[in-house]
Amino acid sequence: MAAELDPGKPGMKTLDRARPTLPASWYHDSAHYTRELEAIWYRDWICVGRAEALPQPGAYTVVSIGTQSVVVTRTADDGFAAFHNTCRHRGARLCREEAGRFRNGRVICPYHTWTYALDGSLIATPGRFETDDFDAADYSLYRVHVDSWRGFVFVNLATSPAWPLAEFLGEEGAELANWPLESMRSVHQERIPLACNWKIFWENYSECYHCPRVHPELCKVMPLYKEGVFDAADLPGWQPGFEGDQGRGIVGNGAETWTLSGRRALPVIEGLTAREVADGIAFASFAAGMFVVAHPDYVRSVRVLPTGPESLELTVDWLLPAGAEPDADDIRAITELPMLVMQQDGEVCELNQRGLHCLRHEQGVLVPQEYELWRFHEYLRARLAAIGKD
Repeated sequence: MAAELDPGKPGMKTLDRARPTLPASWYHDSAHYTRELEAIWYRDWICVGRAEALPQPGAYTVVSIGTQSVVVTRTADDGFAAFHNTCRHRGARLCREEAGRFRNGRVICPYHTWTYALDGSLIATPGRFETDDFDAADYSLYRVHVDSWRGFVFVNLATSPAWPLAEFLGEEGAELANWPLESMRSVHQERIPLACNWKIFWENYSECYHCPRVHPELCKVMPLYKEGVFDAADLPGWQPGFEGDQGRGIVGNGAETWTLSGRRALPVIEGLTAREVADGIAFASFAAGMFVVAHPDYVRSVRVLPTGPESLELTVDWLLPAGAEPDADDIRAITELPMLVMQQDGEVCELNQRGLHCLRHEQGVLVPQEYELWRFHEYLRARLAAIGKD
């Protein structure tokens, strides 16, 4: 839950002392990974894609969350339904492909042809001998809670979600209120596997201590990042470092957006304020499954899904307003810098993962500017404690 990532002091911008990291074993122990799946990934709202990926009734996508396979489909009333990818007869997988369309609005098990409507209700059991004690209403598919926010589709595997989606997302999305996310369309997608625990990726995303060494190209566009921080409040005695510097992580030194040149390759998106255009960037983070980075000319969403104790997959979409027709040069311009940054991050995250197997490294230490990692760790500890498995 976005609001839960703030258990520290109000307004705390640095740690007041060095603090320990999570135990190293939490990043590779399979039993602990299972506990995290139960505490977070099977209880939180998880983004599974964009609504435009399901353009008509019967269109479906299959998403794996931990060990669970979930089918999400567009219904006849233009809504969404989600259910476990499991037939109620004897548990066979229903869908073999990652995406497709249910013909005639029917979900048909490939094993014994039990047939379900798009809402998951059982409507036919071909060849079954009739018995008095069988009621089709008792054998609907295992439904999964589904909801949407501004063109993004979310599911929740809990029997009774602890929060409605809007409450779970909190106020974070308000940063992107002027971007027309509902009507934007993905013009490019990358799926990136990484050999690291999902927490390592979130930790890397949550600090800029590594930026000067790892991201020299990004630091040219984002001058404050050269100081290893996101916010000048982290710097004692801070003085403006470039024209227009407001002490926040915004573009500078003549840059306009996140491209290698720093210049916009596409028109400014309609409806943005002058400050949003000048800032060149806005973030919205929804732990642990997604963050969105908005620029004056394009938006990038990054979805995170763990695939094992030491692996994850990122799904990255570049979004443009409906009707935009970018050519290959436009796509290259808006993808080059973000892809370079993600490649650089991926390399150090995988280095981090490998190093955590050291027999003597039981725990690390957080330095003052890594306060967001401390908040993330406290969030995780609280979630594990809530299910009694810390």
